[in-house]
Amino acid sequence: MIRRAGILLGSGLVAVAQPAAAQHVQRFEIPALPGGGFQVPMRSMLDARFYTVIRQRYDFSCGSAALATLLHYHYGVAASEDSVFAGMWKEGDRTLIKQQGFSLLDMKRYLTAIGLSADGYRVTLDDIAKAGVPGIALTVVDGYRHFIVIKGVRGDHVLVGDPSKGLLVYDRAAFGKIWDGLFFVVTAAQDVGKSSFNRSSQWAHWLRAPVSGDFARPLSEAALSLAAPQLGDF
Repeated sequence: MIRRAGILLGSGLVAVAQPAAAQHVQRFEIPALPGGGFQVPMRSMLDARFYTVIRQRYDFSCGSAALATLLHYHYGVAASEDSVFAGMWKEGDRTLIKQQGFSLLDMKRYLTAIGLSADGYRVTLDDIAKAGVPGIALTVVDGYRHFIVIKGVRGDHVLVGDPSKGLLVYDRAAFGKIWDGLFFVVTAAQDVGKSSFNRSSQWAHWLRAPVSGDFARPLSEAALSLAAPQLGDF
């Protein structure tokens, strides 16, 4: 049974489950051994790679997969890539989406529609480590813009959930080359998000990547609308 907590946001009540745990783990039975058989928990390499990360199914759906990852694994909200994609399409500027793809403003509008407040900030990794809140970052790799989820910061390392690659850990210097400091966070129910930030079980599944109190003022909606991967980006 999943325990749910009701979070009062504005005039609505959002049911939030405890943050989801690992994906389904099969058990492999080894029979016919002296003394009887025994069972070993087995998880595919793909499951391990995408532990607590929702994998994007299309080259243009990193935004919906990243937001679904944040909601499902860090806030316990029943969300999938498809449901978030449909929700952002419904609440967003469809003409602009067709031209540029989803933006952080589309994410904010969708979250507002389901009763969750959110904003984008310009921050440092030290700010994120101190706040202890997971969020979405817009990265640029080889000229391509791509949304990922920052899941933890420990010392000189950054744990991210990449919708196309799974769990990755970057050195601070390497991450600084692909991220300009834009960080999008759910500002409601942050105690729930904080409980899943820097979780040891997530750090245990990572693959190394190749290459003062509150945050400052939120970015304007105009700034958020510019943060959108173009068609052809991830």
